[in-house]
Amino acid sequence: MDRPSSFDHRFLAMALAFAFVGLAAACDSGTQEPDAPAASNEFGANEAAPQAGDSSAAAPTTRPRDGSIAAERFVADLPEGITAEIPHNFPSSIPIYPGAQPSQGAGVERDGSPVSGVQLLSNDSPGEIYGFYEDELRANGWDITASTNDPMMSTISATQNGCQVGLFIKTSPQGGSDIFVMNEC
Repeated sequence: MDRPSSFDHRFLAMALAFAFVGLAAACDSGTQEPDAPAASNEFGANEAAPQAGDSSAAAPTTRPRDGSIAAERFVADLPEGITAEIPHNFPSSIPIYPGAQPSQGAGVERDGSPVSGVQLLSNDSPGEIYGFYEDELRANGWDITASTNDPMMSTISATQNGCQVGLFIKTSPQGGSDIFVMNEC
């Protein structure tokens, strides 16, 4: 494992904060589900990848909740500013794990640069998801700067043309995995 950079520590802090927001909301949520994300192009459809740092590019497409992931895994009452979809400024150069569905996401501009994060839910193990992201990020020209592959929790930090992405993949208590993806350009 590589020595973590300051981005890795910020990423882990963001991921944990994102997870705690979701957990806090879920604890007081009852059983009502949030509205499913609006239907869009076919999930995973190939689109021209934007140049790194191009925040004008459309976010990756998402699939409406299809029932393959247990409803109780989704946050029912999302905090203000958090939606159950991929953020509008999420770069399409960062792949979305096949079959994963967004539980919560947010995107903002900080000092003129897009910053976004999304929690994805999958029925697959952290190891399977880790392998996908390791391969896909490298294939898309990302330089992996640090990584940990563990059966309970895996992480990947990568850079590309001044952009940074951090992934935190952990086993979900309800089965499957929670994937937190944060990026800063």
